[in-house]
Amino acid sequence: MYRPTVRSATLTWLAGTSAALVVQGVFPEKFATTTAWGSNPGWQREIAIWNLGTLVAAGAIVAGDGDPVRAQLRGLAVLSALFGVNHAVAAAQSGKPGNVTWAVINGAGVVSALATLAIDRPSRRSR
Repeated sequence: MYRPTVRSATLTWLAGTSAALVVQGVFPEKFATTTAWGSNPGWQREIAIWNLGTLVAAGAIVAGDGDPVRAQLRGLAVLSALFGVNHAVAAAQSGKPGNVTWAVINGAGVVSALATLAIDRPSRRSR
């Protein structure tokens, strides 16, 4: 019986996540016509963003990044940056306070993550 390794199973899962990123991010309307949910561009972008953030974090871990928490923080920074942009665009178009709030909250997440990643660098000797 075939038993995949943890690494090969993870890579297979990441391949599926990559496909979902492309489908939701590049072809959202075409995908929407094949589902019961229909089209919702804002939410479909958010799904694509989740997929990209997951790929950034998990890809670094699978590639052998010595610090998985740091790799995860990079993925979270990508998530917050893109969620913030998605909400900022929606806020500019609609003026809705929820979009303004979440654009600001995600911006704070980006600042926090980048400050930590810039300051808390592992020494080259410890790698």
